Amino acid sequence: MLAWLENIGIVALWSVAIARTPQALRRSEQRPLWFAIVLIAVAMSMHLEPVTAVLARFVSSAHRIDLIKHLVSILDAAAVLWFILQAAGRQRRTIPVFSIAVLVMGALALLDILGPPHDRNQIAPSSDTPSVPDAYWWIFFAFHLIADTICGFVCWSYGRRNIPRLLRYALRLFGTGILLASLLWVLKLAYLVTRSTVFAPLFSPVTGIEALFMAAGAALPLMAQLRQWWRYRSAHRGLELLWRDLTAATPDVVFAAGSRLRAVGVPLQLRLYRRVIEIRDAMIVLRDYVSSATLHQIRRHADRDDDVQAHLVDAYVTAYWLVAALQARRDGRAPHAQEANLTGDGAQELTEEIGYLLHIAAAYQSPSVRTYRASLADPA
Repeated sequence: MLAWLENIGIVALWSVAIARTPQALRRSEQRPLWFAIVLIAVAMSMHLEPVTAVLARFVSSAHRIDLIKHLVSILDAAAVLWFILQAAGRQRRTIPVFSIAVLVMGALALLDILGPPHDRNQIAPSSDTPSVPDAYWWIFFAFHLIADTICGFVCWSYGRRNIPRLLRYALRLFGTGILLASLLWVLKLAYLVTRSTVFAPLFSPVTGIEALFMAAGAALPLMAQLRQWWRYRSAHRGLELLWRDLTAATPDVVFAAGSRLRAVGVPLQLRLYRRVIEIRDAMIVLRDYVSSATLHQIRRHADRDDDVQAHLVDAYVTAYWLVAALQARRDGRAPHAQEANLTGDGAQELTEEIGYLLHIAAAYQSPSVRTYRASLADPA
């Protein structure tokens, strides 16, 4: 009844694997976990009917297809274990892991050959149905159970260390998914011992839930990156009007005009960083167009404005004097040395600097500042 969970879980796993591909290609430390996700998705997908149908075009014998699937799954399990150990900094397990995997694959192939003639490599419901010996399944299930259990506990153990919270949650979710795979092999061992029909219907939904947990664990870092990207995008757009007006008046502060198409190829974080610097540089140029009298008047006006919250007064003062400076520059007034520190000392962190400029940008578009701008443009 819950067999659809398996398809959803596999699709989710493949989706995360594809989404993480660019990051894995750029950063070598991300590749082990990415390879593990891909191999798990491959191993699960090989049991789906469409994949079996494709294999049937190249391999005529159904039992040979089953054997190939099992051998590939052993290799996948060994590779996943190796990649998880690599990601956890335990690189010295390569030879033991793959040596045991090769021995297990050889034992399965030998038991398949020595077994009676059979159509499929499946657990026979009764001794009357010819199939591979039960030793085949004991070795197959035991290897998967041990490999997956080690992977799960390594993920959980690594997830308890002093690492970023999001990474801890991701490792625990991923580790839980792999431990659910261990549960699957326990269920299959129980089915092997009892041949009870109670266990078989559980295989597919457990596989699906296991895949969903692993997909969720692998997707958490992606969600964090997406959230960060959205914040950068919102900040970039929030500074758009302020940046456009300031750089139009001070075009020399712009790094490179370029084209829109070229700008798309620049990472958003770098574009935002450039926008912050250009706004700051424009403010340095424009501050020399504000007289002391104008600045004194602006500060009195901002202090008397009941609509301006106390922590935003400085942002409003800055927005006012920027408007005054832009108008003075348009009117052709000559700049003069400015003794007041109008631009401030700047924040130590880029995030704080962006937040401060966003307050200024919001004040720059406020009704009171727009009214002030109109009064300067039309003094009468």
